[in-house]
Amino acid sequence: MKQKVYFTTSLTPNIVMHVFSCLEIEGSFYNSDYGMKHHFTLTDEDYDNWEQHAKKCMTLGCNAQLYAVLFQIPSYIPADNIDMVADCFEKIAEAVEQGSIDSLINSYPEVFDYLQVYAPLTVFDGHFKQLNEHKEIIVNIIKTFQNILRGLWERFYKNHWENTVKKELEEQVKNLNIIISPINIISTWQKKLQIEFPYPEFTAILVEPTTTIATNLVAEKIVVSSNQEDVMLYKILVHEIGRSFLLNTKLFEHEKLKIIAQSNLDRLSLLVDAACIYIKKQLYKTFKIRDDDIDPYLTPEIDELLKTFQIVWDASKDKDIYNALAATYDKLTPVL
Repeated sequence: MKQKVYFTTSLTPNIVMHVFSCLEIEGSFYNSDYGMKHHFTLTDEDYDNWEQHAKKCMTLGCNAQLYAVLFQIPSYIPADNIDMVADCFEKIAEAVEQGSIDSLINSYPEVFDYLQVYAPLTVFDGHFKQLNEHKEIIVNIIKTFQNILRGLWERFYKNHWENTVKKELEEQVKNLNIIISPINIISTWQKKLQIEFPYPEFTAILVEPTTTIATNLVAEKIVVSSNQEDVMLYKILVHEIGRSFLLNTKLFEHEKLKIIAQSNLDRLSLLVDAACIYIKKQLYKTFKIRDDDIDPYLTPEIDELLKTFQIVWDASKDKDIYNALAATYDKLTPVL
């Protein structure tokens, strides 16, 4: 059975990133140009209230967890209207008050079917436990954000979304799905990596006001900028599917990678990007990607990892990707 790969769009990540861009919330990949253009869509009270919360957030030391509950988790949950968006934030606030993701999973059991494929539940519980330590502040932040979304929807975004943005994004989605339909991206990666794809599908959600190459949404979904050229979005999709083969709970089943993931997940994530860059070059012909194009994921930091991974992978006889990642990490990490 062919596992489905497709582009789509959704209300929640678009309206949330609209607010992030206007408020210029750090770490959220907001689009400041978009925010300046749409600054008028929020009220002075919205800006004043958020500034007070931003000052509190700086002292909490849980910005990553806060970003997860304001953007990543709600954007992962399907919503067709503002009531569904608001209800999602209610459920997230309840999970913060309880210090566990359990109530959120129980509220959306079918949505979170593959959560444990992405990472152990203890990882997500850890996020909510940390937020629970400041639950009065965090819940108040969530409620304030929820009120900002509702006000924005009534004043501006309902008409903006329904009459302009949604139609434009859906047309782009249609074109992108035509581009990717001839090639089974998952099957191509699967044959090369010699491991099974852990999800039944992979989804890329188009979002207008963001500047990131791609933002992961919990498991088998990503957010990508609609301002990218269609060909670039196709290349991003190819890379992110490769990543999703590797960055999941399988890492925690590999004795050495489990230790690395627990101690230095950020560097391991960069190493996975390096591996995907090198391996996908060998698949460019199948993917119909020009070999001389600049890879958007190639940064100076990743380039260093890439050179070492190439040596390890080319010398590998069994072509076990997990062993190759562990061996590359060992070569790059000095023994003290």
